[in-house]
Amino acid sequence: MVVVDAQYVEPFTVDLAVQRKSVANSNGNFTVVDVNGNVLFNIKDTLFSFHDRHILYDANDKPVLTFKKKLRSIHGRWQAFKGERATHKDLIFSVKKSAAPKHETELDVFLVENKEETACDCKVTGDWETKSCNVYAQDGSTILAEVHDKQNITNVVVGKETFGITVYPDVDYVFIVALVVILTEIKSYDSSKKKKKKKKKKAKKSSDSSEDDKKDKEKKVEEEEEEKEKLQVKEEIKDEEEDHVEPEEQEEQKEEEEEEVVVEEEEDDDDDSESESDSDDYDDEEDDDDYVVETNKEEPNHDEYNNDEDDEESSSTSEESPKK
Repeated sequence: MVVVDAQYVEPFTVDLAVQRKSVANSNGNFTVVDVNGNVLFNIKDTLFSFHDRHILYDANDKPVLTFKKKLRSIHGRWQAFKGERATHKDLIFSVKKSAAPKHETELDVFLVENKEETACDCKVTGDWETKSCNVYAQDGSTILAEVHDKQNITNVVVGKETFGITVYPDVDYVFIVALVVILTEIKSYDSSKKKKKKKKKKAKKSSDSSEDDKKDKEKKVEEEEEEKEKLQVKEEIKDEEEDHVEPEEQEEQKEEEEEEVVVEEEEDDDDDSESESDSDDYDDEEDDDDYVVETNKEEPNHDEYNNDEDDEESSSTSEESPKK
C-alpha cells in the first residue's frame, strides 16, 4: 500500500519509535528512529502558523510530507501534502474524527482519490491513553500497523512521550508515521482544550462560590439590619405605650387624683375642725373660769344685804311702835 512514496514500503515488518519532545529544538518536535536507534525522520513545527502546520523531514533534512490542521472544520480535519508545499494539487490524504465513534480514539482516513468520502479508506481506533491503537484497512479487519508503548530500540529514552510503531509488510511507513503524529496532535489539542475548559469551569465555580459567599454576607448584613430595625421599632412602640394613656385611663386617673385631693382636703378640714373645736373648748373653759372669778369677785352678797335691810326694817318698826 503506497500512499506517500514506494521507497517507504518494505516487504517485512518495520519497527519504529517516535519520541515527542516537551520542548522543541532545532531537530523539531518529533524524532522517528529505527530499531538500531538511527534517526529516520524529524517532524518540525512551522512557526507563526495558524494551521498547526508540521513538516516531516528525512535523515538528509529533505521535506517529505507536510500536514496541517484545516481551519473551520467541524470534526477537526487534518490534511497531508506531498513535499513542503501545501497546495490542493499536492494533497495526498486527509484525517478527521469519526462522526459516530465507537472507541475512545477513532479517526477516519480518506485518500485524495476518495472524492465522495462515503466510506473511509483507513481507520485508526483504540485507547490513546494506554498507547494501544491499531490502523485498519478499509474492510475494518485488516491491520496495517499497531501503536504500542513497548520500545525495544537502542538510544531511545523510554517515557510517556515515547511510543512504538509496528508497520506491517507492504505498508507505507511514512504514511503510518504521519497518521500517528496527527493523532498525537489531535489528542494533545483535546487534552489542552479539556484542561482549559476544566480550568474555566473551576474559575467559574470559584467565582460563583465567591459570589455566593458575597451574597450570603450581604444577606446576613441585611438580616442583621432588619433585626436591628425590628428591635428599634419594638423599643419605640414600648416607649409610646409608656407615654401614651388612653382617654378612659386618663379619666380614671383624673378621678382618682381628684378623689385623692378631696380626701386630703376633707382630712385637712377635719384636722382644722378638731383644732378649732379644741381651741373653742379651751376658750370656753377659760371664759368660764374668768366668769366664775369675776362673779365671785363683783357680785354683792345678797344675803348680807337682805339681812341689813331686814334689820333696818325691824329697827324702823320698833321706832314707830312707841309713838303709837
